[in-house]
Amino acid sequence: MLHKIIFAILLTFSNNVFAYLVYGGNPAQEYDVRKSWEKAVVHVPGNFSTRTVDTVEVTAPMPVVVFLHGCAGINDTERKWTEFLKAEKFIVVLLNSYAIPNREKNCIPATHTTNVGKVPVNLLRPAEAEYAMSKLKEKAWADKDNIFLMGHSEGAMGTFLTRNVGFTGIVITGFVCLPGRPFASSRDTPTLIINYERDPFFEKPDRDYLQCSDRPYWRFRTNTTELILPGRGHGSADDRTARETLKNFLKNNIK
Repeated sequence: MLHKIIFAILLTFSNNVFAYLVYGGNPAQEYDVRKSWEKAVVHVPGNFSTRTVDTVEVTAPMPVVVFLHGCAGINDTERKWTEFLKAEKFIVVLLNSYAIPNREKNCIPATHTTNVGKVPVNLLRPAEAEYAMSKLKEKAWADKDNIFLMGHSEGAMGTFLTRNVGFTGIVITGFVCLPGRPFASSRDTPTLIINYERDPFFEKPDRDYLQCSDRPYWRFRTNTTELILPGRGHGSADDRTARETLKNFLKNNIK
């Protein structure tokens, strides 16, 4: 039988390094978010090989996209978006949630089942993004005025729940927003949402299908755009309209 778990984020200091420890799940345990950053795969424009966060070398600071992968890990959708962003001259920091000790898969992709309750992803994923931002502020290769956050599926949920920690803008794909909880970012944060008319991960036979723009809190967002692609799908990295819309969003919001 599942037990009711109370989640908490514990903030600790060790050797003057700010570390996130997320506690929760079923069974309840501790998750060290630093590992997601430390094991991130970094794609740098002009470089064929990937880098780590400590081996990036550039001649001048470059704009950055922090990318939160979906519940299945780093797959085709994440790789395709990463290559697209790299071609647009952004350093892409692809965080690795599964590098976190005790981190289990929290979904069942084969049956389009989201959030099975093993891992407190509603705390873990935004904590990954927020920790990454705290570390990027220390990196000479990062243009501090132009750090975007993008997430797909479970990673998009993490993006949705990430607080105001300095991201220039946020991008959500494959996630239709939470029904009773608004964005954690400020209402004027530049935001792009890319979804299909129907997504198999969010279709429920006993309820209406709602997009982010159908949520009650949508009317309070002052700088948010939603692109609804025709048909049924989840990953949109191959869609030409989705790519062009993302390109324009970044172009219009870079400082």
